[in-house]
Amino acid sequence: MLFVLAHIAALVVGAALQRAWPQELRVGNVGPDLVLVTVACVGITRGRLAGYATGVLGGFLVGASGEGNFAAAMIGLMLVGFLAGQVRGRVFADHILVAPVVALLATLIASVVYLVVSPPSHLLPWLGEVGRLMLYNAVVSPVAYVWARALARRWPQRAEA
Repeated sequence: MLFVLAHIAALVVGAALQRAWPQELRVGNVGPDLVLVTVACVGITRGRLAGYATGVLGGFLVGASGEGNFAAAMIGLMLVGFLAGQVRGRVFADHILVAPVVALLATLIASVVYLVVSPPSHLLPWLGEVGRLMLYNAVVSPVAYVWARALARRWPQRAEA
């Protein structure tokens, strides 16, 4: 139960940091999507069920904070958590270099969901933002991965149904 509270605390802190990210640290007016990166890293380290549950909570936090379309946030983060959980147990899944790759793919998946559910008014500037977001998420993902991996080692997971 404590690992659930630790994941909830990390999502809340990630959502708060994401909203308060300093303008000086943004690249082209884009900051990292810390909730998305956290959901992806939890999925990698804990599996698809934990990734999905973290995606539901993360989608609720992002949608409730008013950062975008609520439905797109929920669907995108649930999908990212579930798909990142599919990586768990595969070759190289326990290596830290998997985190940036998964963060790139997770950002792409969530962006496609946003594109379908809530299309932007101008496509080319949006694509530029998505590209910068992908790179930024890849850069910050090792930190989230180290944290998620430490939690997974602290509280080993029972067999997933």
